Amino acid sequence: MTAPVLTVAIPTFNGAAHLAEALGGILAQRAAAFDLLVCDDRSDDATVAMVRDRAGDRARIEVNPERLGLAGNWNRCVALARTPWVAVFHQDDVMRPGDLARRLDALARPGGDGLGLLAGPADVVDGSGRVVPPTIIEYGGIADEGPAGVVDFAPGAFSGRLAASNVLRCSAVTTSRRAHEILGGFDPAWRYVVDWEFWLRAADRFGVRWIVGEPLVSVRWHAGSETHRFKHGLDDLEESARLLARRGVRPGRRLARAYLNRAHEALNAGRVDLARAALARAWRTSPAATASALADPRLGLPMGLLALAPRLARRRWGR
Repeated sequence: MTAPVLTVAIPTFNGAAHLAEALGGILAQRAAAFDLLVCDDRSDDATVAMVRDRAGDRARIEVNPERLGLAGNWNRCVALARTPWVAVFHQDDVMRPGDLARRLDALARPGGDGLGLLAGPADVVDGSGRVVPPTIIEYGGIADEGPAGVVDFAPGAFSGRLAASNVLRCSAVTTSRRAHEILGGFDPAWRYVVDWEFWLRAADRFGVRWIVGEPLVSVRWHAGSETHRFKHGLDDLEESARLLARRGVRPGRRLARAYLNRAHEALNAGRVDLARAALARAWRTSPAATASALADPRLGLPMGLLALAPRLARRRWGR
């Protein structure tokens, strides 16, 4: 048999709620040989037992000797892989039929020697597996640039798209182990933009190959996800602004809109102080984008009341 060229590596921590579906989608792939690696960050639920039960000897299970955290566990996944390419696949995401076959086909195409990343489209599902519309949460990805196949970007050519917004979804990305080693891996100094910061460094130095076609990976968006935990404050958006500033990119319309969305969500949750802080940051980030968004009465009226009559807003929404 041909030696595998790709490892699907799942970094786990207390993932029992959705891990069975993630494993099921991976184990059902009808593709050339691939390795399956699970790196558990010392879960205290049934995660490890579930992997042993569902995957048996098809999965290599490594339990970290100590808690490594998000970036540390992702780095260990890549370090322990025995193949030149690694797909770090999140424990609560879903792999659709044909995904690995399409990745392997894309990797086998000519011109891949200088690649650091292979990426493809993804959609979003909720905790019950229902598709979430992109109007609620952005799917990411880039516009299809041709028929089904691949589009190659030379080193540095994909960085501009990434600097505007993190258009890649981790479970739909396959990383060169060599590139990961050369770049020093995911940086634990970042808490919320760990993947985005690494993709940017990889796209600066290596080529990126984009898979054109329908999404074959679904990102899980649910109450226990990192995305939902972000909504308790502004730290994730502030870190995004710092990353852009570090690259000399002026935060603009997208980030301003993200602050506005956080303000709206906070107001509906009765968190008036957070809503006011988010609104102020939106205005400082991009007055023009904020003013344009507030022209919509559904957003403009509550935000206007929040800005001009905070006491009234507190009586109306505060809890």
